[in-house]
Amino acid sequence: MNQPRTSNLAPLLLLTLFFLLVSCVKKQEEPVPKPKGYFRLSTPEVAYQHHDSVLPFSFDYSKNATLSFQKKEKNVYWVDIYYPSLSAIFKITCFPVANNLHQFMWNEEEQVMFHVERRMTDDIQYSLVKDPKERVFGRLYELEGKHVATPFKFWLTDSLQYFVKGALYFDFEPNNDSLAPIIDYLKNDALYMVETWKWNKK
Repeated sequence: MNQPRTSNLAPLLLLTLFFLLVSCVKKQEEPVPKPKGYFRLSTPEVAYQHHDSVLPFSFDYSKNATLSFQKKEKNVYWVDIYYPSLSAIFKITCFPVANNLHQFMWNEEEQVMFHVERRMTDDIQYSLVKDPKERVFGRLYELEGKHVATPFKFWLTDSLQYFVKGALYFDFEPNNDSLAPIIDYLKNDALYMVETWKWNKK
């Protein structure tokens, strides 16, 4: 007696089913981490206004900022240039010079070197300010790194009567990498302020 045809086909059907199942199994892909990104930050329009008052100096500053100042004892002035939309502020202090100019300058260098010694900065860019006609001399510091206390600071002097120091700060703990467009915008404002700086003759 002949065997049923289905018994001969059974192994072939099982083998075919096995290959179909294997071919349907999708290889699981390894997850690829997405690159770290930041929100797109917008900066205000660039526009300036002039400030001239009882302060011993005048300069141009951003129309997007508000300026306030106080006179302290011994002819010391505190000046704040605040950017409400950016939560940023330039804090400026003016001191009278009395045979202590080199000490003022050294103090500023020490503060910068503190960032280097503590490895808080990745790089520091220096720029000299020299305008003999207006007697404006000084130095600008750009501090790069995520953990620097300020990304930009400067000092100016007429070498005879006044020494001014200033620095940029934020109202929050910044990540300087993500704030790069804002910091660049504020640096440009500071550079323009320095370019338009004049001492008021008393």
